Amino acid sequence: MKKGYVFIFLTALLYSTQEIANKMLMKNHLDGFQITFIIFLMGAIILTPLAIKDLKQRQFKITGSDCGYFAINAALCIPIAMALLSFACKYTQASTSAVIFSSNAVFTVPFAYLILKEKVDKMTLISLVVSIIGVVIIFNPSKMMAGSKGGTDLLGITLALGAAIAWSLFTVISKMKIEKYGGYIFNCFVFYFGAIMVLIILLVTGRPIFSGIEKESILVLLYMGIFIKALGYIFYLGAIKMTSAVTASMVFLIKPALATVLAVAILGEKITASMLIGIGLIIVGSYINFSSKKSQQATQQVVE
Repeated sequence: MKKGYVFIFLTALLYSTQEIANKMLMKNHLDGFQITFIIFLMGAIILTPLAIKDLKQRQFKITGSDCGYFAINAALCIPIAMALLSFACKYTQASTSAVIFSSNAVFTVPFAYLILKEKVDKMTLISLVVSIIGVVIIFNPSKMMAGSKGGTDLLGITLALGAAIAWSLFTVISKMKIEKYGGYIFNCFVFYFGAIMVLIILLVTGRPIFSGIEKESILVLLYMGIFIKALGYIFYLGAIKMTSAVTASMVFLIKPALATVLAVAILGEKITASMLIGIGLIIVGSYINFSSKKSQQATQQVVE
């Protein structure tokens, strides 16, 4: 169990640096789709041996319908959610992008209700309302009238929110069959399909694929592909296996505060009062949601 909590902390630490790394690459004039393609291709390659091992153990054969399911999930996750998050870091602070994206767990509620027919209890609704209020405060409507700078920041926040919503839909759809495939098989195929989709976008739009990458950018890309996408996910799966899916979701409860602290320390970002209030509300909303799921899990265990 203690090892499981170590995995939770390591996952949260790695995931909290994602937007910071993105911001660094954007400052070096790399394209958002270019970043997304490279890091997910690296992640897919690293996960390949683990996926092959699982395929052999499960004696599982991938069919055309499986590929279709992977492709749908890949489209939501990579060329939409992750690419939007990359571009968000170009227009707003890394800490803002991280906090907004961390609210994705709350947006899964309506999707889970509509698609999976999951019941929504009173506490979950409260967590949804509290987190949405936090997001609105971070948006800071007064910035809409603040001229070009305010408009640019608003664009970044909007892109991060779009990434969070797309990721929420991906999370819900992935729940439908992920147990059938297992985490390594599912994510390896999703990563490959997503990387191919982004590569097509790069080729069609004439964007750079590997050109324009400087030495310092190579190190950041390697860090994102190896540590955030591959090791981060392996640690997260380890946390789930040694604790539970609900307990492992603490990662997204820790990330808003940790990502903000790291962004201030590494990038020297300034945090406004509205940002602090919004972060606080999103953490409170996430905690209410976490507590509600924890309670439901305990109830199910007693019944069983």
